[in-house]
Amino acid sequence: MAKAVESEKPDALLIAGDVYDRAVPSEEAVTMFGDFLTEISGLGCETYVIAGNHDSGARLDYCDSLLGRSGVHIAGSFEGRAERFERTDAYGKVIIWLLPFFKVSEVRAMSGKPVSTYAEAMEWVLGESRVDPEERNILVAHQFFTAGSAPVLSDSEDQRPEVGGISDIPVGLLDAFDYVALGHLHIPQHVGRETIRYSGSPLKYSASEARTPKSVTSVEIRTKGEVSVDTVPLTPLRDMRVVQGTLDEIVAAAPRSGPERLDYVFARLTERPAGGIDEIYRAYPNTMSVEIATRDGAGVAGDIEATVVERETTEELFSRFYREMTGEDLTEYQIGLLKDCLELGGRDDE
Repeated sequence: MAKAVESEKPDALLIAGDVYDRAVPSEEAVTMFGDFLTEISGLGCETYVIAGNHDSGARLDYCDSLLGRSGVHIAGSFEGRAERFERTDAYGKVIIWLLPFFKVSEVRAMSGKPVSTYAEAMEWVLGESRVDPEERNILVAHQFFTAGSAPVLSDSEDQRPEVGGISDIPVGLLDAFDYVALGHLHIPQHVGRETIRYSGSPLKYSASEARTPKSVTSVEIRTKGEVSVDTVPLTPLRDMRVVQGTLDEIVAAAPRSGPERLDYVFARLTERPAGGIDEIYRAYPNTMSVEIATRDGAGVAGDIEATVVERETTEELFSRFYREMTGEDLTEYQIGLLKDCLELGGRDDE
């Protein structure tokens, strides 16, 4: 993404939430994001960030006022309205609105009204924000917007059913905005018009995303209503793909060298193997899962793993788990520690 900023030379970078994958991120993740913001700031590009449903708003906007002096603007905590930032370019004034993720219950408490759906909540929030539709407006938001039909979802997203479409927000509420940068969904797509867009996640997180190219969205806004949208591809260090066939076919097709050997792989077996499946993990060191494919091509998750559990000892299962998580085998010393733990725990090793 930093390379895309360097080549495209935009005035601003918009990050539409889910900066982290959890409310309390790891130290490594915080450091990585800090280094990234420093690099973007050094390129002379301002950054606008909102909190997503996976983020802690309070943690994200820590030191926001200090960061703002370096061109990094963060809206982490929901304050009942979108936060307004005004810029000026060759075409005049442009307003960037930052609206972090919020819950219906928060809006109900702030408004004192019987708000029961996200559509009602969003309508109240935008009213409180007092957006002038005559201005050039950009919105950065993290909610589930729809336009007649639901957007395309991936397997890695939380897909809990909502009764009566309580989470859906119609894009008609966004008519005052020239461009809307959306977070929340992993697959890049527009909703309704081309200028309301989910940029998607920067990396692939599930088998359903294996064939979906990842990108950042490049947007140019000229006069009011004159907007062009393009995408800049993102090439990961390791790609993700799905391999399918018999055990022998999958192993035979594995790259013996080169970067593809380290791709993240979802393996789908077209028949149950007579023996174990360790050959797949040796052929593809970054295998994410192994499953049996049904006749319609869908996978039966966990089917292979269940048969392995019945056959392997606790020590063998833990050793395989460690190898899958770290890419390395247990050392003799670690195996000794594992055996001591099993004995102390009084566990049956069969």
